[in-house]
Amino acid sequence: MLNDRGHQSIEVLNMVQCSKCGGLMVEGELYINAPVPPGTSMMGGMISMPGMNMGNVGVTEEVGLRWREKTGEKKGFLIKSDEVRTMTVRGRRCLACGLVELYVKAET
Repeated sequence: MLNDRGHQSIEVLNMVQCSKCGGLMVEGELYINAPVPPGTSMMGGMISMPGMNMGNVGVTEEVGLRWREKTGEKKGFLIKSDEVRTMTVRGRRCLACGLVELYVKAET
């Protein structure tokens, strides 16, 4: 639902009550800013150019977290290996007390 400024307001869409204080929780994703070593791929495939010096500016890339687990099944034609399922780490943050709860969501 849009508010009077045209922005999405925090409504009952997927709202969950906080297990600690009973406040409303909003959905989100966990990201880290990981340092990118010089000369490696960064920012969605852009590669740093030789001769371009950024000085002492620390280059980072925003990286989402993933969870991997073995499914218990073996896959492969000639060489069998454990099948691994990868899921996105998601979370909810309480608007009242700030509690963060993390969970995983299977990628489709």
